[in-house]
Amino acid sequence: MRVRHVMITAAIAGLFAACASSGGDGGKTEPVYGTVCEARCACEGCSDDQEGLCEAEQGAIAERSEERCQDEYTAYIDCVRLEGRCVDGHHLAEVCDVHEEALLDCLDSTDRCPSAGDGICDEPQGTGKCPAGTDRADCLSSCPSTGDGTCDEPEGTGACAEGTDVVDCAATTCSRTNNGTCDEPEGTGLCEEGTDVADCAVDEPCATTDNGECDEPGGTGLCEAGTDTADCSAPLTCDDLDECGDDSKGCIGCANAGSCADELDTCILDDDCVEFIRCIVTCADDDDACLRACMDAHPDGRSLYADYDRCVNCNECYYSCGNASIFGCNP
Repeated sequence: MRVRHVMITAAIAGLFAACASSGGDGGKTEPVYGTVCEARCACEGCSDDQEGLCEAEQGAIAERSEERCQDEYTAYIDCVRLEGRCVDGHHLAEVCDVHEEALLDCLDSTDRCPSAGDGICDEPQGTGKCPAGTDRADCLSSCPSTGDGTCDEPEGTGACAEGTDVVDCAATTCSRTNNGTCDEPEGTGLCEEGTDVADCAVDEPCATTDNGECDEPGGTGLCEAGTDTADCSAPLTCDDLDECGDDSKGCIGCANAGSCADELDTCILDDDCVEFIRCIVTCADDDDACLRACMDAHPDGRSLYADYDRCVNCNECYYSCGNASIFGCNP
């Protein structure tokens, strides 16, 4: 199993976030460049590796467009090349949005995320605007503490990126109210205090909580459901979830928040690891040549990502995700 091909928006909109430099054109007339990569790198000061990645991605876009989207591709590329402008070290081409949308619709009108690569996770575990798997680069850095009842996005503790702790940062309502179980902090802890009043009013505190024995109905029955959660929450491994999905309830979400959190943080805080991820998501399924090129271009990032990949796909989610490691797992 290989990383699924990322949608074109990520390649076009998110590629140069890491290579911007200060400066601008000071209102001068923009020069005309031969290619999109020349125009962007002249403005943003790309390294040789970044310019090479740009050219590879543009080549992949051109190849995908060749059969049925040539007119849309030409219109978009010419617009970016001729109408783009350099502002404070960023190459901007908002006037080309209509051409970009036409190209996106032609290439793939379904299963894409228009806001991929914008720094906000828009898959179900984030804002929920896009289908799972269509905003991988943004959602790889999902919040390890999501679901803990505390908003960790910038408007909260600030420990996590915008759009990665949506559940905790949503309005203080409880989606599990009236299910017969107290989900406020004194119960399961899944909801804020005062948001599950009906269930928590009928649940008397459990006098024997934290004694090592489950006293809810599934155990001794001495206490109400949801009042002895510490004793009744049997530890599960991530693979016991039997669901691979990237959302917080799946095996990957479990691994990201638990035993693989250190490997994830190490990777997303390293520029070369992030560049390696941006490279491999452009590779089609089973495109070994593309994958090897990414590994050769970003050896340090490859090593850090391999640690994360093996932690998730070999150690924690081998069965749930069907041995999805791009490096392979040792027997």
